[in-house]
Amino acid sequence: MRRATALSIMALLLMATVPGRAENTDHGRQLAERWCAACHVVGTETPKFRRARPFVAIATKPGLTKETLVQFLLLPHATMANNPLTAADAADLASYILSLGQ
Repeated sequence: MRRATALSIMALLLMATVPGRAENTDHGRQLAERWCAACHVVGTETPKFRRARPFVAIATKPGLTKETLVQFLLLPHATMANNPLTAADAADLASYILSLGQ
């Protein structure tokens, strides 16, 4: 529990070190295609079975915020590939995912 709390605090601090930076949705799409497409449907195509939820389903989850998604992406997860994301990469990827729900 302490580790999760420490990692959450670190994620928030990392996000704070990128002031005024506009998220790059196109870069987020590129990251998704490179790192996430093996398990997720990362675009708007018809969902087919993959090991993980389609990004469109994630983007339309009620109550999901960019900040929550960025924190999730920065934390290590056993079921996700071990691709270290910077705070900027996580923000770009979160912006791309959320853009699919608009």
